[in-house]
Amino acid sequence: MPTTTYPNGQTLTSTALTVSQINILLQALTCGMVGINPPDPSQVRIDWPTEGQPVADSPAENVCYLRAVIVNDEYDKLRDLARTNQEPSPTPVQYTWTYTRVWSVSWIFYGPASLDRSTALRSALFMDYFTDQLSLSNLFPNPDNQAPTRVPELANAQWWERSDFSCEMNEFVTETISVPAVQSVPVTVRSEELTVNTTIQN
Repeated sequence: MPTTTYPNGQTLTSTALTVSQINILLQALTCGMVGINPPDPSQVRIDWPTEGQPVADSPAENVCYLRAVIVNDEYDKLRDLARTNQEPSPTPVQYTWTYTRVWSVSWIFYGPASLDRSTALRSALFMDYFTDQLSLSNLFPNPDNQAPTRVPELANAQWWERSDFSCEMNEFVTETISVPAVQSVPVTVRSEELTVNTTIQN
């Protein structure tokens, strides 16, 4: 997520993933989980067809569509706030928010290998190699998930093999808020006998 600057001069820097970032990450990892080596983006797609069905060139083609959306979860409502730099502090003053947001990730597999690939993905998702790769982006899959579901689909008078699998992932997010602070204020004291100029430092 890019840095955001507000009208009052405060800035927000966040580790939160964008939809594009999580899609690209999961696209590459999904290829590895189902045995597509080297990764082939044409077999694991993050762009959905704009013209509707069919989603593959033929029922014989193995292809996966990936979708990641934010879930309105209770975890997202709990946030911890701490001051990053303590007194005496430089400027700007910094505060850090930390919270967990939840992604719902869905894989929709088409083709003769759809059920096998969705089953392989579910097993690989919790292997150390893949959980380590996800943790580098602060993503942690929830082990409480349903088995892949085989749902053949009728399109253009043809039956297409299809298998769906979904999993929730927790993302640990850190956000830093920088607040501009006054470093010094010039003060002038006037009286009939004396004028004193001084500066009060923060």
